[in-house]
Amino acid sequence: MTAFLLAISLLLNIVALLAIILLFLRQNKLMETEKKQEKMLVEMEEVISSYLIQMKEENDDFINKFSQINAKKQSFVKEKSIRVKPERKSDENIAKAAEKSLRLARASVYQASKAYKKNLRAAEEESNESEGLASLKVPESVMQSDNSQRVKEEIPSSMEDQVFMMKKQGLNVEDIAKKLGKGKTEIELMLKFRQNQQE
Repeated sequence: MTAFLLAISLLLNIVALLAIILLFLRQNKLMETEKKQEKMLVEMEEVISSYLIQMKEENDDFINKFSQINAKKQSFVKEKSIRVKPERKSDENIAKAAEKSLRLARASVYQASKAYKKNLRAAEEESNESEGLASLKVPESVMQSDNSQRVKEEIPSSMEDQVFMMKKQGLNVEDIAKKLGKGKTEIELMLKFRQNQQE
């Protein structure tokens, strides 16, 4: 009888040890998955920060080139200011765009993303308004006299609009970046911001 009880006790001890080993292995697997997730988060943060740094560098290069071009234009305009009429509205728009880009360059990452979202919303509203206006019927005489205005309306008003028009035409990110003279990551971020806004 004691031998039977000893055998049962030994069997229960073996089962208890196996259960402890199984629990220990499961706990180790859980800790390993937590470590993997932490590594993935760190890698994602590094990738995003590298994208943002590259975007900032490209924006700084763009601002420098733009300011050089703007300085050349201003010196050219000063030389011929006696014979030339006051600056056109397009020059004022260029100056406003330069001011906006300078402000964006100085802004933090959060402020930059906020500004991109605002610009995208404004572009969407403008495109919606222009689509609504285009749906109205216009007499032929008015259409012929406003032919130059239509050409201006067909040309996308901002960089984001140009990017999305090219994307709709089936161009990939590299081709769009080459045509616009921008960085690949900047184009990808513009597309991602638009996708996030549409969701």
